[in-house]
Amino acid sequence: MKVIFTTLSINLFTMRNITATALILSIIFSFNNRCTAQAYRVKTLSGSFGAEVLFPEWEFAAITKTGGGITLKAEYVFAEHASVTANTGYYFMAAKNTLNIINQDISAIPIKLGTRYYFGTFYGAGEAGGIFFTGNNSRAGFSYSIGLGDKFKLGRNVFDIGLRHEAWHIADISSRGVIGLRVAYEFELTEKQNSRMPEL
Repeated sequence: MKVIFTTLSINLFTMRNITATALILSIIFSFNNRCTAQAYRVKTLSGSFGAEVLFPEWEFAAITKTGGGITLKAEYVFAEHASVTANTGYYFMAAKNTLNIINQDISAIPIKLGTRYYFGTFYGAGEAGGIFFTGNNSRAGFSYSIGLGDKFKLGRNVFDIGLRHEAWHIADISSRGVIGLRVAYEFELTEKQNSRMPEL
């Protein structure tokens, strides 16, 4: 099931209809999710360190190449199917130079808070916060994202894979959007989380 998710995600990056992407992934997970209980017990805290691939959307793709990043995320489970998250990291996206116009590389630090709702190990997520651009084009903006994800175990190791649409709203600049794919290694920050995730 995880192989299907990864393969399908890569193919869907060329699609501009985010709603269709979310619908297809939801159908896949509804048939393949093997766990009816949430991954971790209530009142437990976990962290994750992830690698990001960032695909620019629409007009943004005409001036910016596919980029990447690294992110740190903390997650606290406060109810049987719900958690809150906090994350930060670093994004980098190289510019494309078109029509003799020199565009600026994107270098930014996101800081966001969010929430997740779980259907077994599969979840829907939303986040909002700030994005702070560094370098020659320093400025700040508002960022929000919506997405889907899943957690799974390989041996005793837990991984978190998420796919999201993220929008950046910056003063005096048209809104920008990216499709983000995050693959993260997750670790416990409290003891006895009682993971109920099935092993692959």
